[in-house]
Amino acid sequence: MRNGFFKLDKRKDGAYIIIVPPEEGGELCDPVEVTKYLDGYNIDYSKNVVYDTIKASNEVMLQREARLTTLSIGSIDESLSITVSADALKADVRFYPPSTDGRAFNRDDIIYQLGKQGVKFGIKDEVIDEYIIDRHYCTDYTLALAEPPIEGHDAVITYHFNTDLTKKPKLNDDGSVDFHQLDNVSHVEAGQVIATLTPADMGKPGTDVLGRPIKPQKVAVKFLQQQRNTKLSDDRLQLISEVNGHASIVEGKVFVSDTYMVPANVDPTTGDIMYNGNVHVAGNVNTGYRVEASGDIIVDGIVEGAELVAGGQIILKRGISGAGRGYMKAGSNIVTKFVESSKVEAGGFVQTESIMHSTVSAGGEVISRGKKGLISGSNVRSGKNIQAKVIGSTMGTDTTVEVGANMALSEEQKRLEKELSEISGNMDRASKIIAYISNKIKNREQLPPEKLEQFQQLSAQTKSMEKRAEEINERLNVILAELENSTGGYILVDDIIYPGCKVTVSNVSTIMRKEAKHCRLVRDGADVRVTLY
Repeated sequence: MRNGFFKLDKRKDGAYIIIVPPEEGGELCDPVEVTKYLDGYNIDYSKNVVYDTIKASNEVMLQREARLTTLSIGSIDESLSITVSADALKADVRFYPPSTDGRAFNRDDIIYQLGKQGVKFGIKDEVIDEYIIDRHYCTDYTLALAEPPIEGHDAVITYHFNTDLTKKPKLNDDGSVDFHQLDNVSHVEAGQVIATLTPADMGKPGTDVLGRPIKPQKVAVKFLQQQRNTKLSDDRLQLISEVNGHASIVEGKVFVSDTYMVPANVDPTTGDIMYNGNVHVAGNVNTGYRVEASGDIIVDGIVEGAELVAGGQIILKRGISGAGRGYMKAGSNIVTKFVESSKVEAGGFVQTESIMHSTVSAGGEVISRGKKGLISGSNVRSGKNIQAKVIGSTMGTDTTVEVGANMALSEEQKRLEKELSEISGNMDRASKIIAYISNKIKNREQLPPEKLEQFQQLSAQTKSMEKRAEEINERLNVILAELENSTGGYILVDDIIYPGCKVTVSNVSTIMRKEAKHCRLVRDGADVRVTLY
């Protein structure tokens, strides 16, 4: 199948153009392409003659010719046009025939022409040979193709211990938490392979038709990191525990520790405890003391007005009675019998039997069930849902419950707003100094070099602060939109929620005007809807 094409014929009475129609299915001769070709050789001709001849040929699908000029033209050799794709992955070539006394290309001519245009890689010799044997003019030939890169893959670390800390404790028949069956601690043994690394494959570069390298996509490179109580295999592809203990992932690193055991109370005899691992307190944690662990904290007794900070979980087999001074923060879950007069923050869920006069914040669920299942006089926030038997009280104690807020976004919003306020203050102070020095310069007053240097520095700092403020405002707009469009989360009430409780579901708030029983509270558009369950 051939496309329509044109050729020049030199005769005694001038130069003629011959229009050859296409074979069935081929493309018609394009008058724009023809005139562009003729203009390239500065041939004196009439465009009307060219267009009319092409039109006549295309209408009857027969060869037609016309005299372009009575002037003599020189010999015109075979020519070509090369189109390199924008991504340089291929080069297409379109050939035009020589005039009657012109010279046709040979294989070396074509390769030379490609090289002049910078095409020097992936040249398809077999296509060139096919063209030379059977020349199709005004037809695109792909004469060069890039070699694509071989893509690699990300490194993968496989953990051989339980990394799912979302499993909740078992409840006894009376609704209390069974502290004898807590399976959230990942036990490991000495000599056990606890993590395996499949290294990243960086891939192999390709080459475009211009001879330039094509880089494969970037891959994530990871390494196993040896920490305390672990060792690496000789090939550094396996991480092995050196002790019997517990494994956990803290900030992307595998940590193994044998638990630090406090045989009695945390009190003046122990002082504050800071431990790079898990801590198990057999007694109480007394008022004024602090326990901080990179892993889990387990307390068998009561926590008073103390501080507990854990990279993993906090498990209190009795509870916390903080007298306004109690504080617990866990990177993962918090399980306790009760929370009273304390502030509690959990990256995972909080599970308890009652929350009174406290502030509780959890990235996951907040569950207050069991014997009392009470939330009263407290401010409780959950990124997912809140479940309780009773919320509020007959006395109308201030109680606020909030679900569905993206805690990470909320914290980012607060941090950015604080930074924006600081930038605003700094810019205000800088602008006053700049205005003062500018006025001096305007009045042609002599200034010491350090003042001029200060002026330049403050001007540069102001531009930097303006740019940062713009970035912060753009990010805040995104955060506010995401918080506004949040629709997840619910509050589940097994027994009763009392009037006066403030309820917020996905940034939509309401105050309960009357009690509701056995209900679920969800967001419905701009309202909080109460449904029975």
